Amino acid sequence: MRPGLLGEASPRRSRRSGDGLPRAEAIGIDGPGYPAALASIPSPPKLLWVRGTLPPPAAVAVVGTRNPTAFGREVAELAARGATEAGLGVISGLAAGVDTVAHKSALQAGGRTWAVLGSGVDIPTPAANTALAGEILDKGGGLLAEVPPGTLVTRRQLVARDRIQSGLSLAVVVCQSEVASGTMHTARFAILQGRLLVVVRPRGAESDLAANGGNLALSDPDGCDPALLSATGRAAQMISRRRPVADLVVEDRDGLAALWDRLRIV
Repeated sequence: MRPGLLGEASPRRSRRSGDGLPRAEAIGIDGPGYPAALASIPSPPKLLWVRGTLPPPAAVAVVGTRNPTAFGREVAELAARGATEAGLGVISGLAAGVDTVAHKSALQAGGRTWAVLGSGVDIPTPAANTALAGEILDKGGGLLAEVPPGTLVTRRQLVARDRIQSGLSLAVVVCQSEVASGTMHTARFAILQGRLLVVVRPRGAESDLAANGGNLALSDPDGCDPALLSATGRAAQMISRRRPVADLVVEDRDGLAALWDRLRIV
């Protein structure tokens, strides 16, 4: 296990790294402190690496494309700020684009946010978000991963981490997504885990952009092809029966406000 960009890993949360930030702690699924919501999902991680704190039970995942339009950025900011103001934690993946906007917006609103990584918690990915990862920790949030410190990111690990983002959340808010985006994996996991899948449906000229293809498919009242969510077997059957695939389709700011009111009392 090699030192990472945010300092050397340690199994004790109470210890601090040389940069003053918390070191990593490994929490087993049968041990104290393991999130109950995460333990309830199909194939939960047997070991969860945490740097900083764990998210509260009342949290939402705000996810989307790495290449958002102005519309996608606005939705991500509104979602993260609204969730924070409603007293909810904000979970995302630290990726470029929507994830970055979500984390920054939650912090700017005075809230806490948590990043679920496809790498070790000592190697924030992308490297350009290393400073953001440090700010997340400094403001009382956390970095989480299934893989141990020192592990570099892989595509497979990014897909696997998507189930953790949804598993830790009451709802998954898809801000903007292409059809081929990894966000569609998170949507599939939300459905399989029984989490509320919330999709913002674009209007006007935005409806013609490929950047919104995933949102349009998930919010289509006639449903969508399960293959768009990389679903097979039982998952494909579940998705094919859903019309729309999303549990809640949001078309304006009032729709998001109603969502926060709904989750506030869960």
